[in-house]
Order: sequence, then structure tokens, then C-alpha cells
Amino acid sequence: TPPLSSSVVRLHRDVPHRRPLSQAPRYLRMRVSAASGMAPVQIVTTEGCKFCRKTKETFKSRGIEYEELSVAGDPMLLQKLAAVTGIKTVPQVFVDGRFVGDSETTLSILEEKSTQGLLSAGIDAKSLPTDTLDALREAHATYTTQTKMYDDVEPGTLKALYVQLEKALMTPDEPRPTLSPDMVRDALESLSEFQAQDASSSDIVRDLIANNWLGVVPGSDGKLLVLARSPPKPRRKGDPFNQEFEWSGDADHPGQISEQLQRGFTYLLDRHGKDGGRAVDYKALGEDPAFGEMVRLTHQLQKCDPSILSREERMAFFINIYNTLIVHAMVVRGPPKDFAARLLFYGEIKYVIGGEKYSCDDIENGVLRGNRASPASVGEILPFMKPKGPFKDGDGRIKQVINPPDARIHFALNCGAKSCPAIKVYTPAALLPGLQAAAEAFCSDPANVDFDQDTSTLKLSKIFQWYRGDFGSDEQLQGLLKEAVVGERGEELGRFFDSAGGKVNYEFVPYDWDLNEA
Repeated sequence: TPPLSSSVVRLHRDVPHRRPLSQAPRYLRMRVSAASGMAPVQIVTTEGCKFCRKTKETFKSRGIEYEELSVAGDPMLLQKLAAVTGIKTVPQVFVDGRFVGDSETTLSILEEKSTQGLLSAGIDAKSLPTDTLDALREAHATYTTQTKMYDDVEPGTLKALYVQLEKALMTPDEPRPTLSPDMVRDALESLSEFQAQDASSSDIVRDLIANNWLGVVPGSDGKLLVLARSPPKPRRKGDPFNQEFEWSGDADHPGQISEQLQRGFTYLLDRHGKDGGRAVDYKALGEDPAFGEMVRLTHQLQKCDPSILSREERMAFFINIYNTLIVHAMVVRGPPKDFAARLLFYGEIKYVIGGEKYSCDDIENGVLRGNRASPASVGEILPFMKPKGPFKDGDGRIKQVINPPDARIHFALNCGAKSCPAIKVYTPAALLPGLQAAAEAFCSDPANVDFDQDTSTLKLSKIFQWYRGDFGSDEQLQGLLKEAVVGERGEELGRFFDSAGGKVNYEFVPYDWDLNEA
């Protein structure tokens, strides 16, 4: 920590009775914080949050230093924050530990009163308890450690050897080659990392295969290999994205795989997000080495069995895998260009999971919605056809069906369009509060839930119309909205329902199908 300047030290001596810095005048706290190298502003964020990205981008553009504290998708930490601030959404901005506001409030202060106005805000607000601040810093440190692994390459490891091998073999005219073992051995023997190894090139090739840095092409009997971070794209539409090589050895626990994949892809979305997090540079994302790492790990899904999971574990698993598959498809296949392509897209993009093929439609409608028909299915569109779910009798995937379903999954699934809910990482232990947090984030946004007192009109996202049956009766839907719309808007919504007296008009706003592609 840099030493305090003499002027600041003199000021500190002028404080009566040598009070703690937290009790000193605000102008003094700001100068001491700046001199000590500590940012007086803290932003509490979470993964995949568009408002968090927007707030951070605004602070950076104005030259405001801040300390980021990620709750890393932990709704329990959000509850601790809510006890101080009264809100359950992020970001939450603090100045010297005192609450300033959410994204909207903070950016309004910056717009109206400039940076100095922000630093003067929150004087009378409650401070974050020390234990809560420590818990936030610990969660952020854990998140940083988890995501650091995607970029770190430790010398002398198989990963370091693989990185050099990948550079040697990834030529511009053949960027994703299929290789013979001899080609790999020849390339290895020219690498500096190989010279430091006390093993033959044949032994190292076997180690790279056993640790899934090199993959054996299915059906090749070990005679064809691929670089595991850069496997070929699926040859045909409908081919799964994770069957270009055979995963060697056992897979990790299904929940661990899904959380790792979703955390990795969410990290990539944060890194390559544009326009305040509302758009993604998928081209740059696909060129990121960390994306290759995620592609490699998706092949573990070949050998995992979600049927061993509890209901909550299975829900968290398939929500994470759905969101992972969407991002993977956007990079590898590209976004659908029109309405007709979009109808096919979600049924064509797939992973192999435990030996069975699952598309996004299969995961959403078959597993998470209790094997119900898609709103775009023929049975739902044509009145004389009986709607049917994607899994028929005897289908091996039917054992994964969640029954009864939870309608809040619709606030957790991200389809890659601009109107979709933000991506988060779901864990079994925090699934229910996590789904509620997703519902609150989605429904508290006026773009998704709004109301007109004069006409008793409730304006809702198309999601509520397409999946109307999932949300139950009008009374059940309104009950969900009363719990999900928080803060002042929640109070206003309650008054709206009271004044409407049960006679609510519904209007469903156009869905923004433009892809979140920068």
C-alpha cells in the first residue's frame, strides 16, 4: 500500500479524538482512500448481468475507480445485502460501504450531479456490516480463482505442452485439422516444452489422449486424432456439438460439469459483452482460448448420467446446459437469420448427454416443462391436432422429465435474443432462491412487465403468452408477479391490481428476436 501523503496525514491528525476513518468526514475518507490505493466505490455484481456490465462500463468511461464484489450467483449473499439495502437485484453500488443505489439510481446521480455527486451520495444510508463485506470479498476471490483457470498456463504441464502443440498445428489453411499420431509426434519433438519433458513423444501422446487434450475420432480405432480445444465443426445440421472425439476415462459429477461449463461460458460473455452487456461479440468469443477449453469440456457430457440427480440437481443441470448450448451454437453455427431458420434452430442444436441426444427444444419442453408441447409445435398451432411433448413412450430421456415443472425456468433460460433473461449459473443448493432472483430481475424490468392504471392494462413479455399454461390461472399469474416485481414498482403493481378489481386487460408486447450479437 502506498504511504499516505503528508497533507492527508495532517488532516487525519486534525480529526477529534482520533476517530476511526469510517467516522471521519467524507472529504477526508475520500482522500485517504485515494491515497491508500483503495477504491472508495464498490459495485456488487453477479455473472451474466447486463445492468452490472452497463454500470461498470459507465464508471470506466468516466475514470471512476471501483472495487468489484461479485456475489457469484449466490442468492444467500443477495439476501444479506437486501437486509441492508432493501433490494434483491444487482448491481448495488456503495461508497465507502454506504449504499447509494441500484444501476438506475446510480447512473441518474452520475448524469445529474457528476462524479462528485456520486461520491457524496449515501451519507445517511446504512453501512454494510463487516461480515457481509468480508463474505462478498471471499465470494469474489473464489470466482476470480475459478475463472483464472481458463487463462492460466503453468509451464511444465500437459496444458502448456498442448498450447504449443496447438499453435504448431493450427495453420491458416487448415485451422481445425484431423491428425495422425505420427503427425502429432513429429510436431511435439520440435517444441521447447517437449525438450523439458523426461518422456518419449509416444508416451506424451498417450498422456495427452488420456487427459483429453487430444481426442480420438469416433470409429477411427485411434488412428485419427483432433486437438481437443479445436475439434472440427459438426459435419451436418443436427449433429451434436460434443461428439467430435471420444471422452477418455470417467466424467466428473454431472452437477460439477454443468456448473463449470455455465460459469465458463458466462465468464466469456462478460469478457466479450458489448453495449452495456446487451450484445455479444461472438466472433471474438469464439477466438478466445477459453472458449476452446469449454468446447473440450462439453465432451464430458457424453459420459455423465443426469438420472442419478435429485429434482433440484437435475433442474440446475439442465438449465445450465441449455444456456451453455445456446452460446456454443451461436459461435460454431451462427445465429438463425430469419423466422423459418429460428423455428428449426432450437431443435437442431444438440449435445450428447449420457449417450442420448438433447436439443434445446428437448431440454426446455421435454425435461424442464414436464414433457409439454412447444408453443411452436404443430399441435399447438393447429386446433385439430393434439399437442404432444417431444418424448414419446419408451424414449430413454423420459426419466429426466421434471414433474411438476416450475414456471420460473422461463426467467432462467436464455435463447440468445435481446428479450431473453440474463444468463446465470444455477446450483442445486441455491436453485429455488436463484430462480426467484431470476424472476425478480426479469419481472422488475418495465420492458417485460408494465402496467397502465388508467386502462387497467397489464403489459407483459410474450413469454407469458407463449407459455400461458405454465403460469396457471390469472390469479396464479398475478400472484407470481406480485412476488417477482420488487421495490417501488412492486408497490405500484399491488395498487394497480387493487384498483383493477380483478378486471385486468392483458397486452403482450412484441418480442425482440434480434440476436444479441455485436
